Amino acid sequence: MAMVILVWIVAVILALIALLVHMWREAHLHHIVSEEVEVPNLPSSFDGSKILYVSDIHKRMLKKNDLEHLRNQVDWVIIGGDVAEKGISWHIVRHNMSLLSYIAPAFTVYGNHDKRAGTVHLERIFRDTGVHLLQDSTAYLRKGESKLCLIGMDYRSRRGDSLLAELDTKDCKIAIVHDPLEALHLNAPVDLILSGHTHGGQLVIPGFGPVFLNKAYRSVSSGWFSLKKDDNDTEQEGKMLVSRGYGTNHLPFRLCCPAEMHMITLRMLSNKQP
Repeated sequence: MAMVILVWIVAVILALIALLVHMWREAHLHHIVSEEVEVPNLPSSFDGSKILYVSDIHKRMLKKNDLEHLRNQVDWVIIGGDVAEKGISWHIVRHNMSLLSYIAPAFTVYGNHDKRAGTVHLERIFRDTGVHLLQDSTAYLRKGESKLCLIGMDYRSRRGDSLLAELDTKDCKIAIVHDPLEALHLNAPVDLILSGHTHGGQLVIPGFGPVFLNKAYRSVSSGWFSLKKDDNDTEQEGKMLVSRGYGTNHLPFRLCCPAEMHMITLRMLSNKQP
């Protein structure tokens, strides 16, 4: 009997070790999800343009060998916030921002952990590495004589709708909003929103869902979502991507929720293509 119990204990310990190894690997995967998205109001010259989108890097260090081949393969790099966290080595952040801005012109917003880490240090790093911080501000991306507007909304900002109201209604608008719930509270139409913050729940049990994710976020934990308020909403045609993120928060583990970044190809609406 004692031997049977011992065998069971050893089996459980080995299973737990195997699970932890698997969770650590999920958290440290380098996985780029390639996808195309139809964007309302996208100028024809932007059709086929590529964005490398990465969010919630936290304290994970990007590897040069994983990303340097993307130089000249993407048009812009967009970073969805939380490039840092409290107590991080600033060397890691500087390395990550330098690598991303080397690939293509890079734009970012603040996430909640960035604010806690210290914006004075972050602003200096962004400036030194050439990453454009959009803090309740806009930038225009250009292809030939056409342009689209990139809007970066500060974390917990209440200026989103007023920022959008200042723009030409005919402009194609892409917004970076770290928190997807903030994005859903916008009233003005947006063509594409890039978000993160949730980590996809980070630890997800099949059949149950995210273990620690706040209930308010469960309906937008990760993936693509329509921005329509309801079935009768005819003004809003846009979509929102909520990334699972590339780093981790608190524990360096993921379960059924692997780390990801995104290669997004912008496409005109099918019914508007020539």
